[in-house]
Amino acid sequence: METVILTTYKIPGLPMPIKIASTIEPKKEQIYNKLIELLNQYNIEGDIQFKKLLVENENSMYIYELGEKRCMVLVEKLEKVKEFDV
Repeated sequence: METVILTTYKIPGLPMPIKIASTIEPKKEQIYNKLIELLNQYNIEGDIQFKKLLVENENSMYIYELGEKRCMVLVEKLEKVKEFDV
């Protein structure tokens, strides 16, 4: 079974979650760097600190604190349904 990795960034201050699909699961450092990039892109300020990693059925949730608020990054392994030609 082929899988696709869907990484969802839920950041306080953004109206919608940001979803990124890939074929390779991102590493913790890559998730953190992308989170910093998104915070800078949307001019969201505050100290970011990793708090917890939850893992269940090959899915992971990274929880970060951004000042008083929480950011969540969900990494899901999904079955590839259809492949498009690029």
